[in-house]
Amino acid sequence: MRSLSLYAIAVVTAFSVFGNFVFAAPTTSDGGKAGSKRYIVMLNTNTNMTSHKVWLNGEWAKMKSNTSTMRITSEYDVLNGYTAELTDDVVAKLANSSSVATLAPDVPCSGQLIQTNAPWGISRISRTTKLPLGSSVNNVNYIFRRKPSSLGIDVYVLDTGVNTAHLDFGNRATWGATFGGYQNQDGHGHGTHVAGTIAGRRYGVAKAASIIAVKVLNDQNRGWMSHVIAGVNWATARALASGRPSVINISIASDDPHPPTDWAVTNAVNLGMHVVVAAGNGNTLCTVTSPARAPAVLTVGATTINDRRWVWSATSGSNFGPGVDIFAPGEYITSTWIGSNTATRRMTGTSMAAPHVSGLVAYLLAIEGRRTPAAMRARIKVLGPNGLLTGIPPNTINEIIWNGGD
Repeated sequence: MRSLSLYAIAVVTAFSVFGNFVFAAPTTSDGGKAGSKRYIVMLNTNTNMTSHKVWLNGEWAKMKSNTSTMRITSEYDVLNGYTAELTDDVVAKLANSSSVATLAPDVPCSGQLIQTNAPWGISRISRTTKLPLGSSVNNVNYIFRRKPSSLGIDVYVLDTGVNTAHLDFGNRATWGATFGGYQNQDGHGHGTHVAGTIAGRRYGVAKAASIIAVKVLNDQNRGWMSHVIAGVNWATARALASGRPSVINISIASDDPHPPTDWAVTNAVNLGMHVVVAAGNGNTLCTVTSPARAPAVLTVGATTINDRRWVWSATSGSNFGPGVDIFAPGEYITSTWIGSNTATRRMTGTSMAAPHVSGLVAYLLAIEGRRTPAAMRARIKVLGPNGLLTGIPPNTINEIIWNGGD
């Protein structure tokens, strides 16, 4: 489903006091005082603002005998205009004034940013239609549309570690904890790639989020579920202590169902953590792998640049089935890597799809505010366009994520 968004133009605002008119900080209400409405008035370039305000002050004096209130709430001294709460008769006079270039009611709006050098994955999640015919994974200059987001969201990456010095993180990546006796570094690259898709400046979805590395896999990208559970426990405890909105990304899967891991991630969700999990790469039902099969988590399948479920062979492809909550780009994804602070690599799998969703969760938390994990799952499903994907087996959702930026 799509939501309407308007484009905003930033203006320079100045505040002052003039005569009987009160010049105040901009109001955020939908309208003005009784009998007045909020309008934006832009004057002609040859109109003197001071003289115009003298006239307005005279109109305000005429209103003193009634309950209407007229006031300027912000002045655009560079652009020669202002926002004011005005009565209908004053609006009518302004509309017929040769000093006024244009005026209109103030309306809600949302700004949007466009990144023109984006890899295909994050470009795809900012649109509700397929990428243009002939699009190539070799092109990393697609357009990524997003709304400005704020700081204050933590994403815990349970993986092989993160190359925190990579320039794409802009000092927003820190080392959190290591479980399994491994060195405090990413010697494989998987975790760094995942983190870049979540929050990299060029390659990421949530470009202002903070990355916290939790190493639970070794440098061969292998590990033990006990270490994964320890990582979930540590991340949850830290998030609860900090009070900050937090997401856990787990691009990890077991070969068989593992009830303790399912229980651990479910408990984390019940405590308010947003847990995003890769569906698995076995081209089979995701109910055979943990923690993807846990109903409480957000389980993510992978798609190709052509909006098809990613499949390479009978035993290599995105898992599917009723346990999958959403699909996201996962084939030939370019992101950050190890070896230098500018390294990149292209990788494929549901491990690459899950961080697109973790980034989206962080992004939505930043621009829309806190939600419970259940409410966030519902929000992501409402946003995601339906029925665009091909190669989707029966009893599997046909939705790909969308960030609302198109």
